[in-house]
Amino acid sequence: MQSKIKILPKEVVNLIAAGEVIDSLAAVVRELVENSLDAGATRIIIYIISEQWRVQISDNGMGMNLANLKQAANPHSTSKITNLQDLTKITTLGFRGEALHSLANLSNLEILSRPKSPLSENENEGWRVVYNQQGKAVEVERVAIAPGTIVKVSNLFGKWPVRRHGMPSPAQQMRGIQLILQQIAVCYPDVTWQVWQGSKLWMQIGLGATAKQILPQILSTVRLNDLQYIQQEIDEEETEELNIKKSNFSQYQDSQLLDRQSLELVLGLPDRCHRRRPDWVKVAINGRVVKVPELEQTIISSLARTCPRDRYPVCFIHLQIFSYQINWNRHPAKTEIYLDNLKFWQQQINLAIGKALQFNSDIMPEFPLSERVEKILKVSENTGNYKINRSIEVSPDNTEQKNQKLGLIELKAIAQLHNTYIVAEHPSGILLIEQHIAHERILYEELCDAWQVIFLSAPIILHNLSNAQIEQLQRLNIEVETFGDLLWAARSAPEMLAKRDDCADALIELSKGGDLESAKVATACRSAIRNGTPLSLPEMQSLLNKWQITRNPRTCPHGRPIYLPLEESALAHFFRRHWVIGKSHGI
Repeated sequence: MQSKIKILPKEVVNLIAAGEVIDSLAAVVRELVENSLDAGATRIIIYIISEQWRVQISDNGMGMNLANLKQAANPHSTSKITNLQDLTKITTLGFRGEALHSLANLSNLEILSRPKSPLSENENEGWRVVYNQQGKAVEVERVAIAPGTIVKVSNLFGKWPVRRHGMPSPAQQMRGIQLILQQIAVCYPDVTWQVWQGSKLWMQIGLGATAKQILPQILSTVRLNDLQYIQQEIDEEETEELNIKKSNFSQYQDSQLLDRQSLELVLGLPDRCHRRRPDWVKVAINGRVVKVPELEQTIISSLARTCPRDRYPVCFIHLQIFSYQINWNRHPAKTEIYLDNLKFWQQQINLAIGKALQFNSDIMPEFPLSERVEKILKVSENTGNYKINRSIEVSPDNTEQKNQKLGLIELKAIAQLHNTYIVAEHPSGILLIEQHIAHERILYEELCDAWQVIFLSAPIILHNLSNAQIEQLQRLNIEVETFGDLLWAARSAPEMLAKRDDCADALIELSKGGDLESAKVATACRSAIRNGTPLSLPEMQSLLNKWQITRNPRTCPHGRPIYLPLEESALAHFFRRHWVIGKSHGI
């Protein structure tokens, strides 16, 4: 049921801080697309002729009747809020009632619309309305149109030609439109998009079940298998301040408001995809991508030492938060907000990213043989002139017990390849793990949790240190003093390095610069077992158990991938087991 468009009271208008200046084609597209989404559209088609300053947007939303059409372009006319209390419970993308009026003032504006769910038979028809510069309807006629709305904007800034000077080139404006639509599309995966530049299809984003299916359509270098997806409901222990806000807010609640909070995460696995800039570290709240530097930094910090040097993760987080915790009325572009209980959401993001990086049964499910294939195998064995035993006797497991609370998949070491790679079996295939960098990941996280510098009973003599190197060691809490001509004595060292024969070389390496994090990485790399070291099965299993429960088992602190997966489904496809069973067994 469509709401009636009304002019906002002056006291509400005076309190609206959020506003948008129509300064480009991209701003026109953003404002009109947000109106389409608020109208419940699931298909949006955009036509742009940038050289002629023309934009047309068609949608299959709820549409408008004639009364609402006549009112739509008046200043501060909207159906989304009506009073002061509504400013504290914004649930729509737009709420100011200014966009259509601004477009009428800056261009030639006409709207064609037909209600999807008319209140009466008289409203079950389409209308075309043309507006003058003040937003008044000056031309009205019946038209044949499918349910939905078409907004036509032409001769943009024609009445204000000075506004066109200094505008970006058409190509740059199209790029701006692309970026806006990409950010909106990833928040609304159930909407299909088409953008036409003149008569040429310029951009298309298809339907997706979640944002995970949308990102590969936006980022050409990202594949669906490169992404990890988590969606979970969030139960929040509310503070006294939030409880007061909730009680004050509850009297204004209606059926459109959220009844639960949730977190949706789409994470590019750091061993598979990353970018040169943090341009796809994005946070959306209640359907809109926003700038929340604290949350964006939380994402980057949670994935520190997972991507290669000078690379950034691909991560999209969509939070559904109760409206009383958000103030949208902060920034003209509505991209910056006030968010209550910020620390709580930082914690939830950390937990979600940690879960996405783990090897658990949700991330790597078991792929059993289908029921049909099982039946075919049994028939083949029973009717053939041979018998086979497909059960394998498993030897007792003497390794450390897994932490079942984490829900980790079972990894079993079965071999070592070239004294470098551990071959591990799991329910859905096998992993090939490089032992040195797996051990490096273990040691690095241990150092992060407990970096300890200990006193040495016998000092380590270092040669030819510069003043900068001495200062660097002192910044790392390593005590160094003069021991002779061009000689220095290190009286302390990181615990992990203290008992190693190459401790002096390691201290020289630490002295060459970098912060504490870099020192931890260098220490872990120096202390990890070397490739070429033979390991027994119990040693391999112990390494696997410790590696599996690290916070990020996918990459080493330098960003290198630790393992190579070979899934059972891929092996079955390669060996054509579905084909062999049916053909060679004569079934």
